[in-house]
Amino acid sequence: MNAYFQVEEYHRPQNLVQAVDILSRFGDSARVIAGGTDILPLRPGVKKIDNIHHLVDISKLGLNYLKKENDHIRIGAATNINTIGASPLFLSGPYRALSEAADGHSTPTIRNRATVGGNLCNASACGDLALPLLVLDAVLVAAGPKGEREIPLESFFKGANYMALDTDEVLLEIRIPHCSEKAGTAFVKLRRQQTAIDMAVVNIATFLTCIKGRCEVARIALGAVAPISFRAKKAESVLAGAELNDEIIQKAAATAAQEARPIDDVRATAAYRKKMIRVLVRRSLENS
Repeated sequence: MNAYFQVEEYHRPQNLVQAVDILSRFGDSARVIAGGTDILPLRPGVKKIDNIHHLVDISKLGLNYLKKENDHIRIGAATNINTIGASPLFLSGPYRALSEAADGHSTPTIRNRATVGGNLCNASACGDLALPLLVLDAVLVAAGPKGEREIPLESFFKGANYMALDTDEVLLEIRIPHCSEKAGTAFVKLRRQQTAIDMAVVNIATFLTCIKGRCEVARIALGAVAPISFRAKKAESVLAGAELNDEIIQKAAATAAQEARPIDDVRATAAYRKKMIRVLVRRSLENS
């Protein structure tokens, strides 16, 4: 048996209509590929690729872009992660957490290949970019045989490595609504070895808007502590409308830890993750 993942056919559609047609014809046996950093290194026998016989390369569909419009920012699904980290749109202000997450993702070589759409569609519980996009209320745009549809990122993740795209759909772009310049965001990530290629033990993003020291809007997203990345709504409600001080921040952090459903694995125990959620939520809120 060959040690590397092989397919029967590699397709490179020249437009979206062709891509959707190929996906419609081959169904579950086809997968979209952009950067390829998640799927190509896999070995035969891995359940994720057992029934994949067709790869559909979307590099010719023009999905590599960043566009700032009046009411939102549009990120093409095939935009590489390094572009996100280096863009002036995200280096400061209310979108800073997205740049922080991109810069902390793997190695420079991987960041130059991996795409934002691929990172989301991999639907890993410890994926980096999902968290800042969750607190920024991002919406995904997908296209299939019935046309385009919008999917709130919050409802996109359905389980470990399982997301809401149909097998005949292509993710086109991510839309981030305009944020007030008064908003602050942050991203923090704990890794077991603190090396670039190590996945998160816990990763967290936060979003805050405050008026005269009182929290107006709070959003907290947790990763690597449940089957999917998710918003900690109970912790958010602790902060909403409250005067921000050490006591309320610690209470929100403790509430977030209670909402998590971590497991024991090779990177950390569930108990350790619970403790680190409290530490990292507090740190992220203080940095927002």
